[in-house]
Amino acid sequence: TDPHNNEAAWSPEKAKRWTPIDMYVGGDHAVAHLLYVRFWNHVFFDMGLVPSKEPVKKLVYHGLIGAEDGTKMSKSKGNVIDPLEIIDQGYGADALRTFELFLGPINENSQWSSRGIAGVYRFLNRAWTLTQEYIEAEKSDDENTELTAVMHRTTKKVTTDIHRLSFNTAIATLMEYVNELYKLKTNGFSAEWKQPIETLVQLVAVFAPHMAAELWQQLGNGDQLDIADWPVWDEAQTLAEKITIVVQVNGKLRAKLEVHKSIHEDDAKSLALTDENVQKYVDGEPKKVIYIPGKLVNIVC
Repeated sequence: TDPHNNEAAWSPEKAKRWTPIDMYVGGDHAVAHLLYVRFWNHVFFDMGLVPSKEPVKKLVYHGLIGAEDGTKMSKSKGNVIDPLEIIDQGYGADALRTFELFLGPINENSQWSSRGIAGVYRFLNRAWTLTQEYIEAEKSDDENTELTAVMHRTTKKVTTDIHRLSFNTAIATLMEYVNELYKLKTNGFSAEWKQPIETLVQLVAVFAPHMAAELWQQLGNGDQLDIADWPVWDEAQTLAEKITIVVQVNGKLRAKLEVHKSIHEDDAKSLALTDENVQKYVDGEPKKVIYIPGKLVNIVC
């Protein structure tokens, strides 16, 4: 904190500025390191040299990646995964990095999976291909409110998950986002697609930085991706125009209705009762029809 101070070990003002550390992320050796640093920090606190007794505000102990058979990776067992071999197989560094973060919660142990990395590789390829298709396509002037909604929902979820260090769920959300974009592109691309595609690239960059940087340049951006402003979401835009309502008959799922988010209760009940699959399980007038706005129609016979 103060290496050039010839008058004292360090300036208390600078110690107050830099300590305690916001976050410590460690693995195998974290316990030994923290015993050591906590001992000295307690001593310095008692001497009045540091502002807080504990040296770290938040501790995160990351899990270990085990071998594919569930055992611990060990050189003596010959089951260690060499990252360079994975990269040289054609998956590349981005797929390896993304897959490691997708394996599970950061603070839990997980197992290597040769099939799992292939799935992550396919996801990144789909993101790359979608961006290329957008770049090459003729753009229409059509508007799509669902496209805007899914972009804002994804930005919110991925950003929140990253702040929570929940990288695996952030990547899963990006996979869902790519799936949604493929469904929405069936009617072609419009000029409105520019922001959703750029948002995809920016969010993916946290996990696959090399691919994302290349796509960012291909999209015509002159600045570097790593200094671009992080995407922001509008809470009001996170709600889709259409929602899915589940229909149950005597507690069992019988149908799903895609309706406008402002649908009236009577209309939702009517649609549920006239659904072809629901009618197979409803004999005569139901005893009760319960509606939970925007979520469920439960028919009791």
